[in-house]
Amino acid sequence: MMSELYDAYQKYFEIIIAETPEQREIAYQIRYHVLCQEQRIPGFDQSSYPEKLEKDDFDDRAMHALLKHRSSGNYIGTIRIVLPDPSALDKPFPVESYTHLDTEYLKNQNVSRLQTAEISRALVIKEFQRRKGDLLYQETDEGETSSEDKSSTKQNDRRVTANISLILMAAVVQMSVKSNAENWLSFINPALNRLLSYSGMEFTPIGPLVECHGIRRPYFAKMTDILDKTHSEYQDVWEILTDQGKYLPAKTRTC
Repeated sequence: MMSELYDAYQKYFEIIIAETPEQREIAYQIRYHVLCQEQRIPGFDQSSYPEKLEKDDFDDRAMHALLKHRSSGNYIGTIRIVLPDPSALDKPFPVESYTHLDTEYLKNQNVSRLQTAEISRALVIKEFQRRKGDLLYQETDEGETSSEDKSSTKQNDRRVTANISLILMAAVVQMSVKSNAENWLSFINPALNRLLSYSGMEFTPIGPLVECHGIRRPYFAKMTDILDKTHSEYQDVWEILTDQGKYLPAKTRTC
């Protein structure tokens, strides 16, 4: 039996792995729209992207996914995983361009660089982050709103962010299974990591806090650890992450 959360995900969204040049171009368009037009982040000036496509050197060794809103048919979000270069494993991941990682911790975790991917460019168009009733938006009913309901606005916004992040993480699981990536790096705000932890998706800090378009920190997680934790403690989250067990690391599959 499907959980309510999984049912809502299936009703409203579709994850599409961007395997064609046309699909990847849509991902670059979304990145341009969010980073250059909506957020106007320093270093992402619109004039630097005359084709209105936000790309970087890491895209050539990355897998990309798109988030599609079923009822409108619009692509509303994107995320990528940057993979290692098998012919040059020493080539840095994006996070290594900004800070140093706790290599001793990674060594103790028996992390294979060949099976590691960095999660980045997780973006959703602002308009769709605010749509009630669509984005698994756990909001009060339409109509007159009490003062108690109004006071919960920030909490509801956090739920929206958490649910969108969950769907994007489901795309990460799909891409990781397809590319045999067992280990995840990320370079995110500690508040986002804390939000992910509420759904069993907590990453371990492996480096210092860094100012990079806001406060960020390098994090690490093993996909199997997160899937094991969500399977035992957050079943509805696990259903979305794995599409009800369709996407699992090779080690955890059963005949």
